[in-house]
Amino acid sequence: MSSGPNIETDIVIELLEIYINSILFARQLYPAGIFRQRRAYNIPVWISIFKPLNDYLAKTLRAARELKHRRKLHKVELLILKDEPETSLESYVFELEDHEFSLNTDENLLDLEEQIRKSLLNLDCRLKGLKKLPSDTTFKIMLYTTESAFAGLGNNPRMQSFPLVKETSQDLAPKLHRTNTQLLPVSHTPNVGLQLYVEEYL
Repeated sequence: MSSGPNIETDIVIELLEIYINSILFARQLYPAGIFRQRRAYNIPVWISIFKPLNDYLAKTLRAARELKHRRKLHKVELLILKDEPETSLESYVFELEDHEFSLNTDENLLDLEEQIRKSLLNLDCRLKGLKKLPSDTTFKIMLYTTESAFAGLGNNPRMQSFPLVKETSQDLAPKLHRTNTQLLPVSHTPNVGLQLYVEEYL
């Protein structure tokens, strides 16, 4: 397998999809019955078969893919919220390092798979230690990019179905009351340049 921008992007987006599904399943934001188990990177993972959720994830990851391909995707945040009143409960932040990685040898590929496998197992272990969420819980995914890339997405016909909203510091204010304890980083996959950490809010 040769390396290149498209392969790098595909791997990062696939990882984001697996991580997000794993978090939604483990934190019980949806009934367990809407997930099916499949194997990825030599371990079982849970992936949604629920069309409304899959449509939202597909639109979000399509925008993330476009930004990552342009090297304009800085981080992705999965924010878990209490519905009424809207209150931030947990934040899962995927920080993306913008660098190339090589998959042109079997050794490099095996090393990458081992990093990802350990990362997913570590994520599962850490999620089990979090307190149970209230029943009226929802989530949203935010993509962090530059203002020019944000404007470019809005003008891209392929992105017209993605709900682009530019958040202000006032929009973010309810999120700022967080615990002093950073529970993770859960994992760091240096070959891919992806680091995940979790925060709980007061």
